[in-house]
Amino acid sequence: MFAWFNRINLLWAFILLAAAHALLYYSLHNPNWVMLAILAALVDTGVIAVIQTVSRVSRGEADK
Repeated sequence: MFAWFNRINLLWAFILLAAAHALLYYSLHNPNWVMLAILAALVDTGVIAVIQTVSRVSRGEADK
């Protein structure tokens, strides 16, 4: 499963997550939907980046 996360491009993940969150918060009639969408996408992309980092570090230690 970690190999699948390593193939995710973080820029495209951010763009797609920002669009999805923007639709969600706009449909909920939130007045700050743009800022919330950007912040939520940053958090989600950060989680993906941490998973990728942990996966690469653990794979590197397994090679030693």
